[in-house]
Amino acid sequence: MYRRSVIAALVGIGASAALSAPALAQPGTGSLAGSVRDTRGEVVADAEITVYPPDTSGNYVTKVRTDATGRFRVTGLEKGSYKLLIGLGGWFEWAPGRTDDATAATAYPVAAGRTTRADSIVTAAGVITGRLASATGGPAAGVAVTADDEEHARAWNTTTGADGRYSLRVPPGSSYVLTFTDGHFQQFAPHTVDRDQATRHTVRSGRTLRVDDRLLPAATLTGRLVDAAGAPVAAADVSFITMNAFELTTTTGADGRYRFDKLSPGDIKVRFHTADGREQWAYGKLTYDEAETFTLSLGAVTTVDDRLL
Repeated sequence: MYRRSVIAALVGIGASAALSAPALAQPGTGSLAGSVRDTRGEVVADAEITVYPPDTSGNYVTKVRTDATGRFRVTGLEKGSYKLLIGLGGWFEWAPGRTDDATAATAYPVAAGRTTRADSIVTAAGVITGRLASATGGPAAGVAVTADDEEHARAWNTTTGADGRYSLRVPPGSSYVLTFTDGHFQQFAPHTVDRDQATRHTVRSGRTLRVDDRLLPAATLTGRLVDAAGAPVAAADVSFITMNAFELTTTTGADGRYRFDKLSPGDIKVRFHTADGREQWAYGKLTYDEAETFTLSLGAVTTVDDRLL
């Protein structure tokens, strides 16, 4: 939480001043105008500005966004006082910035025919950036990247580009777990499939943290389903179920074969469901409890063939 002395100083910075303005769209109303910069002096574009009555307990009055220069303007406001909530892409601060406490926010007075200035200086975001390589060393394109703030139960997401690079703007001061998800394969930085072994990355305000990584080789599951006479069974649903009840399904081809790529390691069971409604578990079992347990391993192909009863 922010110290009172800091809040007082910020209130001074963002204190309102009634300025002359051109004629407003609605007679008898006033406006709020200002800019949003961060603590490094950079303009904050596309920030969401939500206007609230001073007690902030009811519905908001209106919303606007800052433009490319960090400026905004809210017109058509009835005479009174207003507080501004600044949305910063997943977290927020109250004007004039650097506080998440609504009671510490400035109440900006609005008079008919006048424009009140409401400038803010908000906390500069931290940046997590890096390059993700594939298991063979080339760029890993199109991989989902998530920065999890476990303490506050919030997450920021992006996707690696064609060169394997990614960048995430995140609130500073929190501790983040980086997750890379390629298909159904998931790993954590640095270079582990065990979340408990992942590094907790802390990013400082206005600073950039670089986290490069390389994907581990994923697991593969494949096999073939045939009928009692040995003929391939086409168009059958094949599901694998993990021990924590995650399920993924595909369909056998005309040759009875199926394949799952980009899988995380772990124990699974395999279920077959034919187009005519028959169901069984590998190998040749009728229930989950009877079914064989198979272990998927990093970089390995696990083959599960079965024959219908």
